[in-house]
Amino acid sequence: MATVDLSNLGVGSGLPLATLYNNLETAENTKLSAITKQKTTYTAQLSAYGKLQSALTNLQTATTALGKASVWNATSVASTNTAFSATTSTDATTGSYTVNVSQVAKAQVLMSGSIDSNTKQLGGTTSGGTRTLTITQPGTKDPLKITLSDAQTSLTNIASEINKAGGNVSATVMKADDGEYRLFLTSKSTGTDGDMTVTVDGDDTLQQLIGHDMSSSAMSVQTPSQNARVSINGIVIERSSNKIDDALTGVTLTLKAKSSADETLDVTRSTDATAKAVNDWVTAYNALQSTIASVTKYSPVEAGADNQSTSNGALIGDGTVRSVQAQLRSQLTQVQSGSYAIMAQFGITQDPKVGSDGSTGNLKVDTDKLNAALTKNPEAVQAYFMGDGKTTGLATTMGTMLTKMLDTSAGSEGVIQSAQDGINATIKTLDKRYTATEASIEATMARYKAQFTALDSIVTKMNSTSSYLTTQFSKSSS
Repeated sequence: MATVDLSNLGVGSGLPLATLYNNLETAENTKLSAITKQKTTYTAQLSAYGKLQSALTNLQTATTALGKASVWNATSVASTNTAFSATTSTDATTGSYTVNVSQVAKAQVLMSGSIDSNTKQLGGTTSGGTRTLTITQPGTKDPLKITLSDAQTSLTNIASEINKAGGNVSATVMKADDGEYRLFLTSKSTGTDGDMTVTVDGDDTLQQLIGHDMSSSAMSVQTPSQNARVSINGIVIERSSNKIDDALTGVTLTLKAKSSADETLDVTRSTDATAKAVNDWVTAYNALQSTIASVTKYSPVEAGADNQSTSNGALIGDGTVRSVQAQLRSQLTQVQSGSYAIMAQFGITQDPKVGSDGSTGNLKVDTDKLNAALTKNPEAVQAYFMGDGKTTGLATTMGTMLTKMLDTSAGSEGVIQSAQDGINATIKTLDKRYTATEASIEATMARYKAQFTALDSIVTKMNSTSSYLTTQFSKSSS
């Protein structure tokens, strides 16, 4: 509201008009305070619905995970192996396999002859002052091509330019002794597909020092390449890499050493991944219950108190929240068809909805019982949660319910969005009412000021007249 200058009000008349004006303004502003208090209440409710929505979304995510076949088909490697390691995906099939690694893949390493300096320029005279170093490999689509100037033909320069090119070859210069340096080229890829052919076009001198191909070679093979070779259930498989992910579906083998004897690879169903998904769902459900308890909290009024406790939840007594909670709790009591009809059969129980000990209907997991069920009869636990994936199964039906509750699409808003929209509409109405009330108060106070100013003027004149008359009477009586 606009600030009003009251410094001269009542000065002439001597009346406490400024104080009276301020008191009237304070009384008028209580109308705004009431609106502000209402808005604060609705804003708190909106915030509480945001928390509820977040908790419901987390539960929806956890529930959706339990409805995915990939969660229930998770596998793991139960065996401990020496010559190789293995990882699995949900595509893997449980079973045991006999594995024998006859050789691991190796990368080719080439070594130049001994050269007396690593900084001396080794190239011959060229007409254009440049030459092209080309390294080709069968498994690399594009050859590595490097242009070297006359000043870049030392071992150090050659290695540096090869490494800068970022190809499938790395280069190193090694000092064996004073006056004895060698260039090493190492394929970044294992297997025979990484074998290198090195040519220098435009410089026969450098070609004779570092060239390498099948017919003639200035560089010797320090480490010959070889492919990985492994036998799985008697079938020999050969690959260029020690990482083999296309032999057994959903299984990736990483070869580490030659086998000293046959080893067994055991692929089993992973109870850890499934148990984690179930526990994540229980955690999300309990977190929702805690959120509901917080936003609907009620603290009894103390004897003699005029107002409700300020610690009460913003959505205390809210019908939408009660409905959401009741609908989700009803899901837990639905009997499912199959070996496990209720959760308690595989280790999940629920506290009483209202207990003298403060229990809140949270879920509890008996870890031993759940793991035993997932080990002995995982299909039954999966059936309890997934059902037919359409109309049966706890995760299926609860997921459908949560989707409807959280729906924000036009024309079919869920209960949370509808409640939020209603609160936002009320807040907008309160904002308009506040603006209108504020304008009304300003008009009222402007009228009061005009009236008080006029009153001050009249009283001032009356006081002046009274003073004049008093003086005149005094003169006449004397």
